[in-house]
Amino acid sequence: MGRLLQLICLFIDPGNIVEVPPYLRWFSLLVVVLGLILFCGLLISVISNMLERRVERYREGDIVYPLQNHIVIIGFDNMVPTLIQQICDDTHYGNCHILIQSTQPAQEIRSKIHTELDAKNEKRIVVLRARRDSIEELEKLYTTKAREVFLIGERNEHDHDSLNIDCLKKIVDIHKRCNKCSLIPFTVLFEYQTTFAAFQLTDLSAEWRKYIEFHPFNFYEGWAKKILVSRQYGKGENCIEYPPLDREAITYESEKHVHLVIIGMSRMGVAIGVEAAHLLHFPNFCRDKNIKSVITFIDENADREMNFFCGRYRHYFEISSTHYYDMSKDERHERFVLPTRFKGKDADFLDVEFEFIKGRAETPAIQNLIKEWVHDSGQVLTIAVCLNYPPQSMAMGLYLPDDVYDENIPVFVRQETSSALLNMLNSKKKDEAIHKYSHVFPFGMLDNCYDLDKKSRREGQIINYIYDFKNKYGNVPQSCPPDNELKDSWNKLSVSLQWSNLYSAYSISPKLRSIGITDGYVKLDNDQITLLAEVEHNRWNMEKLLLGFRKPTAEEEELIYGSKEMGDIFKKKRFVHPDIRPYDELKESSKAYDRCITAGIPLVVNNNT
Repeated sequence: MGRLLQLICLFIDPGNIVEVPPYLRWFSLLVVVLGLILFCGLLISVISNMLERRVERYREGDIVYPLQNHIVIIGFDNMVPTLIQQICDDTHYGNCHILIQSTQPAQEIRSKIHTELDAKNEKRIVVLRARRDSIEELEKLYTTKAREVFLIGERNEHDHDSLNIDCLKKIVDIHKRCNKCSLIPFTVLFEYQTTFAAFQLTDLSAEWRKYIEFHPFNFYEGWAKKILVSRQYGKGENCIEYPPLDREAITYESEKHVHLVIIGMSRMGVAIGVEAAHLLHFPNFCRDKNIKSVITFIDENADREMNFFCGRYRHYFEISSTHYYDMSKDERHERFVLPTRFKGKDADFLDVEFEFIKGRAETPAIQNLIKEWVHDSGQVLTIAVCLNYPPQSMAMGLYLPDDVYDENIPVFVRQETSSALLNMLNSKKKDEAIHKYSHVFPFGMLDNCYDLDKKSRREGQIINYIYDFKNKYGNVPQSCPPDNELKDSWNKLSVSLQWSNLYSAYSISPKLRSIGITDGYVKLDNDQITLLAEVEHNRWNMEKLLLGFRKPTAEEEELIYGSKEMGDIFKKKRFVHPDIRPYDELKESSKAYDRCITAGIPLVVNNNT
């Protein structure tokens, strides 16, 4: 046994050879050499190779270690690097890890992120190469311990929305099995507006929202909000501030109306038009029902696109008439389209109207029409070029009639990959007082859509609190509760009511501009509250119709007012609301809600600056 121990010691440590008897020295030398080969050569190389292979697999995204309080991004496309940059710049997230799951090569992902981040923040990135339709792979994301999850999806997927929904269902199943899992925010990208609209109206996510905070968003809706609501793109020296559509105050006495011209009925064009319809509500309509905001679509296939649009928002066109112009040939043919269901006092009481023009915007007839709009002193004109082909959009945006540029009419031009040229043209106005393209603005870039700014969501939460307070106590609250109380109440709402509160929050700035308030501490007197309450109801009418609600028929109204139970069925199940009517026909109890929300505007603004 002693000789065996001595042999092992020689094998491990050649220094022990001095204690070996002389007659065994040659044998001991052989053992020592063998030990050097095995331990210093093979064993160390095996261990180092194992470690190198482990590191290589980690770099390639084949393994991930348990994480907690981290950010999860599922999928990778052009907007993800900018999203990661926002997360790293936001002190709210601290120095937490950012875990990216994608089917794309990990090194390719890291190289794309490298251009956006410094070395310190790059160390926070963890990449896992996996599919999002596998529960086993999704469990490796540790979403139950995450801080926030962004479900983006991969680029160029034909069934993008279905895969995201399927992925979300699997994650919810994982969270169901976790006994102590808090409600973690999930921001989910839906590529198609029809999918997004379905989640806005119906509470398809009711079961999910027991386990997660569900926040859907759409690329086109996101950009529409960016240029019309937040009105800002980028930061620092490269920041672009978009002018409001009502850049002149549309007051109660004003004779002007806002006119938004959208060239191209692409998905982006439709999204901007619909978002504008939520916002363009002004006090002068309360004085004169003929002064309406106008949204005009110009497209060479406007006849077909109009049919799609009218089908999607059929309940709006049940009430409102519209104009269709065929300018595809030399002659101009006009067709006045009547409301499809209602007539008389039950129709045409909305303060926003749509127009459709069939033709190409570069034709002389439409170019001359644009000139007429430019010189019409009764309108505040803005043009948005939303063609699907970016070079064509650029050409159209830069070769409109000279009158557009001479009168400093804002022109929004859709780009996809880079806004460099338009940024250079636009930035010249900092050096030159007068410049031809100083009011041409790029938008729609693929790499910058989603904003982490939670300001609008918190404003919506405060509006919801004002509603709840009004229902309980009959008046307007004077202060805001803690954020966790706002959040808890918000999470109990249906998605459609959440969006209703958000759209109400988006409309605050145009309302305040219409009464001359642009910044500072907000305080409203009784006359301003009374006026803006009617504006709020006009906005609410449009919001409900665009989200899929409809006005009831006379027979349905009798059933709704006949019993509270039937009223709830019509409102919550059939999406029929009896308050979709002119403001002066509302019951006083309904008017009280409009006044309450309007009186609460100072609370919303002054507590969210």
